[in-house]
Amino acid sequence: MRPNPNLIPRFNLDFDFSDLLYSIKSIFNKNIDVAVLDSIFGQRKFYFTNYGRSALYVILKSLNLPLKSKIGVPLYSCNVVFDAIIKAGFIPKFIDIDDNFTIDPDDLFKKIDDLKAIIVIHTFGRPADMGRIKKIAGDIPIIEDCAHSLFSEYKDKKTGTFGNFSYFSLAKYISIGGGGMITTNYIDSANIIHQEISSLEKSSINEELKNIFISYARSFFYHKPWFGLISLPIGLSIEDKVDLMNKRNFNVSLINKSDLSLFLHKLSTFKEQVELQRNNSFFLIDALKENSIKLPYEKNNTYCNYYLFPILFKNKDERDKASMELRKRGVDNAKLFSKSPEIGTKQYGYDQDCPFTEQVADRILTLPNHYTLSNKELNKIVDITREVFQNENII
Repeated sequence: MRPNPNLIPRFNLDFDFSDLLYSIKSIFNKNIDVAVLDSIFGQRKFYFTNYGRSALYVILKSLNLPLKSKIGVPLYSCNVVFDAIIKAGFIPKFIDIDDNFTIDPDDLFKKIDDLKAIIVIHTFGRPADMGRIKKIAGDIPIIEDCAHSLFSEYKDKKTGTFGNFSYFSLAKYISIGGGGMITTNYIDSANIIHQEISSLEKSSINEELKNIFISYARSFFYHKPWFGLISLPIGLSIEDKVDLMNKRNFNVSLINKSDLSLFLHKLSTFKEQVELQRNNSFFLIDALKENSIKLPYEKNNTYCNYYLFPILFKNKDERDKASMELRKRGVDNAKLFSKSPEIGTKQYGYDQDCPFTEQVADRILTLPNHYTLSNKELNKIVDITREVFQNENII
């Protein structure tokens, strides 16, 4: 692509210089107070790993299931979830999604007899139908994947408080260096997880410092003008050749003290940013409602944090043309998880029994909606998106 200094980034990273200083200082703190977690999630046990996928791996190992047990998981997902299942010695059994981009209870019901555990992903921050899912699951353990759903709610309760276990990818919404969090209120399970966690290694001070500066540099180059001039052009040129985020092969270790400290520091006031992002999303929904795309909506009895803003086109050709034209005109976007059926078939044993996921993968696009966008940038996103739809040669 042609470099564009005014390109609006698809995601948000705001690990600024003050975060860098706070992180360095926190390496040398003796104690970390996690009381803010109790005020949000209630009295639960909390454990911390280096990645969200590491947290899932630890949970799966703690279940003590027979090797090659089948774990139900939505096909529409990042493949690191599948990698964690396999690394733990199990087999992913793919479940279709519904129009909320989350696990389809009807398809789960058809496949439940085959499963030893279920991973429920609150994709894009959209709470899954936990009421129906829990009824279908019965005594089968439920693991909530809350990587996208910090502060999202189902029937006035936070996501992450319904399953036997839950895990969060701490850097997904709040911009920190990394980290995963496990929560549970089952005492027996907590004891087993504690044993798993206690065997993990922690980073050295030098490794933590390296991570802090990498996080700062990544955030710096994810802002204008550097994102459109350097980061995206380089990323697009190597994305299929290099595993930039070390997703396919990951080590499991404890969270960096600096990452945990910064997460807790930012978490105490982060609900304000969530409200800003929701308002940005509502603005986009209202401004784009006259177009032919399918816009996101909130289901009854849910509160969505709008971590991402997904839209659906009529078909793959329209989606691909619009994606290219939006980026050309200054609005970056993502075809998130659009390769999950293809990757699932080639690498994870998917056998073409999730038809709606395949449709969504061909039609999905996410637009920028992050809380750091200015009013000028929001209006630019709307204006350019409208222009793309009005151009008959594109859509």
